[in-house]
Amino acid sequence: MTAAYTRIVGFLPALLLAACGGGGGGGSGTGSLNLAITDAPVDGVDQVWVQFQSVEVKPNNGPAITFDFDTPLSVDLKTLTGDNTEVLLNNEQVPAGEYNWIRLIVNADFDNVFDSYVVTETGEQVEIRVPSGEVKLVSGFTVVEGGEASFVIDWNLRMGLTAPPGQAGYLLKPAFRIVDLQEYGGIEGTVATALITAESCTSDPNTGEGNDVYVFEGAGVPSDDVDGVGPQPLTTARVTLNDTTGAYGYAVPFLAPGAYTLAFTCQGGDDVSPDPLAPPPDVAADNAIAFTPGVDATVVANQTATVNF
Repeated sequence: MTAAYTRIVGFLPALLLAACGGGGGGGSGTGSLNLAITDAPVDGVDQVWVQFQSVEVKPNNGPAITFDFDTPLSVDLKTLTGDNTEVLLNNEQVPAGEYNWIRLIVNADFDNVFDSYVVTETGEQVEIRVPSGEVKLVSGFTVVEGGEASFVIDWNLRMGLTAPPGQAGYLLKPAFRIVDLQEYGGIEGTVATALITAESCTSDPNTGEGNDVYVFEGAGVPSDDVDGVGPQPLTTARVTLNDTTGAYGYAVPFLAPGAYTLAFTCQGGDDVSPDPLAPPPDVAADNAIAFTPGVDATVVANQTATVNF
């Protein structure tokens, strides 16, 4: 099967319409599948290019179904923050029923062909390796006969991208979550200027990199950095300056209904994903990122909660 993909960087109106399609009818024995990808921001690099070769989905009964792109799809994941997304599958017809997993096949290994690579802040291109050349999301889902199933994959680069000491290039680990667009909400808010300009801040005053809101799953969760120890963020959001209002704000658009804890840091640029081949670090040897006190929030489907710092 060949997927003729459509490049859409934006809020995916087509997918959102599909997500509202619900179930029912048709009698064709098939339904529509829509899939897009987004990204939680990462500091310290300018671009993160990943080349997608195909998408596979596995029905509960039967062999995997493969969608090969006519031309490999190269995506700069760093541009896909906030509500920016890239369509991988657009209204593809698949057999109705239960599915076990989704797998993304990527071209990413150290072969001197820069299919997937990082552009550093100095402009250098450095290759990326994805273990096994694939990322698998073991998250079951259902395609209703005559209906539509629509999902967004959030690839958390802050947790997934690392440069292991003593190894060539970058390693991109599978750090994702998948959001069902049938039922989701979001959180947005503002950050006081005093928190952005505090003396302890290490964020870049020109780009704003390092000013981040961390989102943890559950209420009352202690804030922690990406160190492999303790609570790890579900996702993060960049805080940016609104040139019109002069206020600093953020948005986390794709969240499943439920309870969350949010905290702000202006030291996000110091938060480096640990070497996945090394043993878990001692708690005292982590990145020691300073956060504001955590704030609880409840996400309700089709609504956007407000959390200000």
